[in-house]
Amino acid sequence: MKDSKEVKEESNAPSKATDKQGDVDAKDKQEDEKSWEEKYEETYDALLRAKAEVENIKKRSEKEVSNAYKFSTESLFLDLIPIYESLELAVTQDKKNINAENLVEANKLLKNMFDSLLQKNSLEVISPSEGDKFDPNLHQAIKTSKDDKKENNTIQEVLQKGYKLIDRVIKPALVIVIKN
Repeated sequence: MKDSKEVKEESNAPSKATDKQGDVDAKDKQEDEKSWEEKYEETYDALLRAKAEVENIKKRSEKEVSNAYKFSTESLFLDLIPIYESLELAVTQDKKNINAENLVEANKLLKNMFDSLLQKNSLEVISPSEGDKFDPNLHQAIKTSKDDKKENNTIQEVLQKGYKLIDRVIKPALVIVIKN
């Protein structure tokens, strides 16, 4: 038979094992809590960095849009400067040295410079002809006139040319339209 000491030792043995297991579980739980806290802090830090990056991108984009708007006409003005300088030079010339032939030649040169500028900047001239069909998208009727010999809604006379920037009419051609 077993004496009482042996029985106590046997009954204590499982409790020691359970205590050791409880200690291990508590340690694992603490490590898990630390791990979760570290993960939380890493995630929170990453979130703050991402938010700051978004704010920086937003500010940079706003500045780029602002600069694009401010300096959008720069290339146009760079093309206008030589024309302006040519006109300035023409105005400062001595009247005694100017003849009609040179004046006509200078005006042709300036017109060619302007034509080049318009073409480079995608500005198209709307130049309707007499007898063309009136198009309210391209033409503005300043006056109507009656002419039984000509077709209704046709252009009788062009008063001013119009202009289109890419696909947008920025100035319609001014015309007189036949209305019978």
